[in-house]
Amino acid sequence: MSLQVPVGKQRNFILEEPARINLLTGSVRSTKTWAVNLKVLKDIVSLPDGNILFVGNTGTSLYRNVLSQIKDLVGKANFEMRAGKKECEIFGRTVWIEGADNVSSYKKIEGESLLMAYIDEWSTIPESFTNMLLSRLSDPGARLYGTCNPETPRHYLYKNFIQRSDELNIKVWKFTLDDNPYLPLEYKRDLEKEYPKGTVFYDRFILGNWVAAEGRVFGLFDKGKHCGVPPATLRPKELRIGADYGTHNACAFVALEKYLVPGRTKPTWYVAREYYWDSVVEHAQKTDADYSKDMAKFASEQWGYSSGQPGITYGDNTQKMYASTIEVDPSAASFILQLQRDGLHKARTADNDVLGGIRKIASMIGNGDLIINSEKCPVLVSEMETYAWDQSAADRGEDKPQKIDDHVVDALKYAVNSI
Repeated sequence: MSLQVPVGKQRNFILEEPARINLLTGSVRSTKTWAVNLKVLKDIVSLPDGNILFVGNTGTSLYRNVLSQIKDLVGKANFEMRAGKKECEIFGRTVWIEGADNVSSYKKIEGESLLMAYIDEWSTIPESFTNMLLSRLSDPGARLYGTCNPETPRHYLYKNFIQRSDELNIKVWKFTLDDNPYLPLEYKRDLEKEYPKGTVFYDRFILGNWVAAEGRVFGLFDKGKHCGVPPATLRPKELRIGADYGTHNACAFVALEKYLVPGRTKPTWYVAREYYWDSVVEHAQKTDADYSKDMAKFASEQWGYSSGQPGITYGDNTQKMYASTIEVDPSAASFILQLQRDGLHKARTADNDVLGGIRKIASMIGNGDLIINSEKCPVLVSEMETYAWDQSAADRGEDKPQKIDDHVVDALKYAVNSI
């Protein structure tokens, strides 16, 4: 591993005398962790005797984000991992390791006396653990270092520490992408595409600001810009289907078709069509078997069957394409079983990462990688224009979309999460 010489804000942080609490927050890939790692190594070799604790959301995430980097910095001869004891040795000094992924984690450190602590991904650590940790930092000159990406301004880190920086013994450092001079310009541009403007993810992870998730979830979506159909001369290379299941609520499917469009380096996914059945509106409730039959029809552009295996059929019927995956609402275990019994063996439990799916949809739309056929997907277009963040959840410091008119969007999230 080549050592990148600390410059600018990194250098200032490392050389400046620390406060009792030292928080580095801001953009992704802005050298927050890199700077703290170097600072901590400096303290490990210079501080007097005392206990040191490193904390992550889990031991695994801590090793991947922090310890593996430190190991590369100091070399194998100066680093020993003792996972069974939840500790490691750095430059001959023992460092305790702990995960804090639930509200009861604080019990793990009751009674400890600490000289130094380091928290990775601090915004994922429960407030109860942070409070207990601060009470354990009782040695003379004790200090806490922490890194995190911004969250909602209602998060306890922002309310209890950043907003009170004038009254606490704390130093808050905000890092941006420009504080990492070693980051290639092309990579920065890629990051800005992955967290597109007009989303809360851009404000937090690119600009490094603590902002609430408010208003429209897909504020960047513009029907005039982000809807269309594929070139008539092209044929799709892959079909993926997402399904949001409902009996009393609406049931929705979406079909994503992958095209290789000339002049584009990445595939373009078109939301080719949707299925939407609201039993309340239709005054008719469907069973799993009914929905399975509808899925078999939906999976074919011709709305027909092909030896029990639906596929898209073109023109002279010589080309057929079958769904590579049918991503189904994780709560719909009985429906998945029905689909598989009916020969739709690609049906499986979808990845229900809500925020990850929202970010991915926004990124793909913003980059032109996801285009919606508005004529075939009118409900999806309507939901994209009205899908909003839940203000009551935001008031609690949580990022959650409203569970209103979201069935086709949820089906889209399931499909997109599989890409």
